[in-house]
Order: sequence, then structure tokens, then C-alpha cells
Amino acid sequence: MTGPAEVVTRVARACWDDHRYCGHTLTELVGHETFLGLTFMAATGRRATGEERALLDALTVATAAADPRIWPLRITRLVAAYGSTTAGFVAGQLCVENEAIGPWVTGPAGELLTSARDTVGALDDAAFDAAATAWLGTRRRLAGYGVAFREQDERLGNVAAYLERSGRAGLPFWRTLQRLSVVVLRERGLRPNISMGVAAALLDTGITPPQAQVLINLSAANTFYANAIEGARQRSEVLRVLPVDSVRYVGRGPRPLPADR
Repeated sequence: MTGPAEVVTRVARACWDDHRYCGHTLTELVGHETFLGLTFMAATGRRATGEERALLDALTVATAAADPRIWPLRITRLVAAYGSTTAGFVAGQLCVENEAIGPWVTGPAGELLTSARDTVGALDDAAFDAAATAWLGTRRRLAGYGVAFREQDERLGNVAAYLERSGRAGLPFWRTLQRLSVVVLRERGLRPNISMGVAAALLDTGITPPQAQVLINLSAANTFYANAIEGARQRSEVLRVLPVDSVRYVGRGPRPLPADR
């Protein structure tokens, strides 16, 4: 037998007098903590400051792209069409734990940005350009860069405007992102997308890329629930039945049945 002899958790404990959540009583939290604040605690193990809660609210709204034509949400819609909100939501969540699309990309984008800041972030502008170009040459794929079908990610512009208004635009990771993106655009022809912007904004709160990854995935759950709820209510037949005219069989012909005896 391997592994620990007991399961240890810091998440919560149900008690006779009052329940605990991440070390705090619910009586202590009611009226003083928010929905997204609990999400922050789940991801990081600590309570968010008022400024961090406001930032998370802004990022949640800025990333709320709930168009059901986006393929992870299309999966949610397809499964929910059979009548189950929960099944539709879970199916969509299973599809986004990857480094290609969706909120999960925030993690690898954060790792990339952390590497860039550790390597070249402290250099002055003259030295930064040459060093960032050399660093970029060691990277084949750039998580958080690339915008599909349009010149720039409009959601990133909303994040940038919020950070400017809230006085966070000069923080280290966001500043590194701005400087690095000039080099990436020149060398690779790629612009940052919302995953990179969210990663920079969250890393400037002091959390890690893996924490940012799960945090933004949890805060983006509203986009999946919106589609799961509507999809389960509609139960659209067109999502449950393939049009016969669109299906073509390629393969062996039918096998003859055994002769009657």
C-alpha cells in the first residue's frame, strides 16, 4: 500500500456550531465575502483584498464570451440539448482542460510571461529588445499569443482600459506583457489574446500561473452555465439528430444474413 495514511484538506469542515471554509467560519464570511471571493479562496487558499475582488469581477465580465458557436460551448449546447443542464455544463468543462482554447490557456500563458519577466523583464528598453528577441528564439509555441479571424482581441482592450482606470497598468507583469508584445509582433506577427492579458493581470496580484489557471476557469463558468441552461430548456432536435442528407457511409457493404435452416 502506498500513499498517505489519511486525507488532509484545507478546503472546509462541517461543524455543529458553524461550518468552516478555508479556515474561516461562515458567520465570519456572510456579508463580508463575495461569490468570486470564495472562488479566489478556493484557488489560492487566502482571502482576496477589495482591490483583488474588483479586479476578478472585471476580468470575469471582460472574458464573458458565451457565443454557443465557440466549440467548447458548442459541446455544452449539444449535450444539454438532451435535457440535462448539469451534463451539458460538465461536458463543456471537460473540453477546456487543454492548452489550445478557453480559460485553461491562462496557465501556460502565465508560465510564458513568468519566464520572460525572469529573463528580460528588468532590462532597460535598449537591452530589452535584443534580449527578448534572443529569448523568443528559444520558444517554439507562444501560449497566449495569436488572435483568430480578427486583428486583435477586443476583450484584451477592455482589460487594458480597466487596469489603466484602476491604477494597475504599471505593475510588473502587465508592463512586461506590453514590452514583450512589441517584440512578438515584429518577430512572429502575433498579438496577445485575452488569456495572456488575464494571466498578466492575475500574476500581478502575487498568485502563481496554476492558481490563475483554475481561478479564471472557475470565474468563466457562467458562460458554460448560460448555454447549458438555455440548451436544456430548448432541447433542440436539430442538435440531437444528424440530417440524413448530411451523412454518407463509407465502408463495406451489408453482409448477407445466414440462410434459414
